[in-house]
Amino acid sequence: MIGTLAQLVSLTSYGNQCISSGEFPLYYYPQNSTFQFCNTVDFRQLNNGQESVLCPNPNSFFGYLKLSACKKVRLYYQPASPREGAMEHQLAGMVGGGGTWMLETIYTGYSNYWSNRWQVTKKEDPDNKIWSVNYLLTHPNKPTNNLQPNVIITMADLGAALQAITVFAKQQNLSNWAEIFDRALARLNSNSPETDYYHQDLIVTVNYPLPARQLLFAAGSAWVFGGMGSWNDLGFNTPEEQKAYIHLSASLYDTINRSIVAAINSFPV
Repeated sequence: MIGTLAQLVSLTSYGNQCISSGEFPLYYYPQNSTFQFCNTVDFRQLNNGQESVLCPNPNSFFGYLKLSACKKVRLYYQPASPREGAMEHQLAGMVGGGGTWMLETIYTGYSNYWSNRWQVTKKEDPDNKIWSVNYLLTHPNKPTNNLQPNVIITMADLGAALQAITVFAKQQNLSNWAEIFDRALARLNSNSPETDYYHQDLIVTVNYPLPARQLLFAAGSAWVFGGMGSWNDLGFNTPEEQKAYIHLSASLYDTINRSIVAAINSFPV
């Protein structure tokens, strides 16, 4: 799972924990691993076309949500519009590529949608905290989506997509990629799917039943879409192989995105 998406997932989980329990995660920011390369993470609104900081950090934002009677936080995803000559999974590693991910904060009768913007502002930082991240309230007072794909059905879809692409990788003697897909499949069937995952503190684990955790960490482990050196950087000799590669990749990418949404939005605040 890419860092920008991991941070959105984490904000969704810990935001819901704050709303549901009334307890603030004191050691969340900046200690959470999804902020390890960030020097600033703030939340902004527009006033007469000008941005102003509403909350200077995620902890403050959670307090704002609680005080403003926010009901729940959800992860929102909208697939990208088709582009000539390229599918969404092929653009996922490029700036501006991929679909639209936002935080949806749900109130009675409406939702607010927060878009994220990552900018390198401290390129030479000795601790590699090079990023400044702004979450901007780009779509206030809009209809609620509250995306809720079925976890069990999505698990079956992810398992099928992983099995199919693993078979293809092995047929093409792509053992390194086959191992990645096999490990993701193992998480989908593990009683402790978060074991050895890169972001050990990604979510409030106790808030999610085992199927949701299996789905989330399997999907996160199966994310292979990027630029040079990634799964997207491959090519094959025959039209049939290339067609199968594109089809299987698109299927896995779409299912991963749906899996992440299904898993993280399953916590019933």
